[in-house]
Amino acid sequence: MKESDEFLILQKFFKSLGSQYNDSSGVLVGPGDDAGLFSVKNSELVFSTDVSNENIHFPKKLDPELIAYRACAVAASDIAACGASLKWLSISLVTPNKSLDWLKKFAKGIQNFTKNYRVPVIGGDLVSGKECSISIGVCGEVKKDVFLSRKGAKIGDSIYVTGKLGLAKLGLELSLRKKSKLSTLEKESLKKFLEPKIQILLGINLRKIANSCIDISDGLLGDLNHICEESQVGARIDKELIPYTGSFEEAMTWGDDYELCFTVPQNKEKKLDEIRKKIETKFCKIGQIISGKGIKIFDHQQEITLKKTGYNHFRK
Repeated sequence: MKESDEFLILQKFFKSLGSQYNDSSGVLVGPGDDAGLFSVKNSELVFSTDVSNENIHFPKKLDPELIAYRACAVAASDIAACGASLKWLSISLVTPNKSLDWLKKFAKGIQNFTKNYRVPVIGGDLVSGKECSISIGVCGEVKKDVFLSRKGAKIGDSIYVTGKLGLAKLGLELSLRKKSKLSTLEKESLKKFLEPKIQILLGINLRKIANSCIDISDGLLGDLNHICEESQVGARIDKELIPYTGSFEEAMTWGDDYELCFTVPQNKEKKLDEIRKKIETKFCKIGQIISGKGIKIFDHQQEITLKKTGYNHFRK
């Protein structure tokens, strides 16, 4: 097979990725035609796109298998935040690397993701370019009356967050250093950055419990503030309740954690305990939705301020 033959490459490495899950995702026609065809009954679809660029979202020399897996995961996180089940992916790759070995490894990363989350790839595109960039389209399914939105938070809601914040930043630093011997925390951090666990199952279980939800991609402060702005409320969070590693300010503002931040009315918090027992996901209460605007941060009853507020691609 010639390295310059785009269509043979697509046919050999990409056409059948996740095809064993076509039936469960309603896929009637997958890759190979001008567009995919799928059916949905008695529900609604949610759709999102996400772009991962080299030297912005991942190191330039990262293994292509890990580049692909991470790109799929960060895109799918938006589906989890809506409380939807993941139905299919569409993947477009721009790459300067025409090596068949590189492309084969990239396809392997996608295959690993489709296996872990039992989701098919419905189509995509392959383009030669100066820098590596991956655009992932993700489709999910959820009924509109249980769709989790950013604008449903109510005064008095408890604020929860999954996982430990700041791990991904440490993982990024480790991926750049290529340290040979890693501690347990360092191994956990590296995996967190390279292969973030997407909280699809938790999102589904929060459908009739949470008032609002968002995934943490740009830092807890920035993303929780999106909930506050959309819901026209404020928030109080307590430093001592927040699970984090490294610098507190970086953990609150860096992003890349892809955990969920959600708000729950106090009369439904007992149901969260049932969810905690049912699924293997750690989450904890970190504060409360209040009246007003913005986020107040307290450290043992003393209000504190941080210089940063969250990641912004266009901030100078």
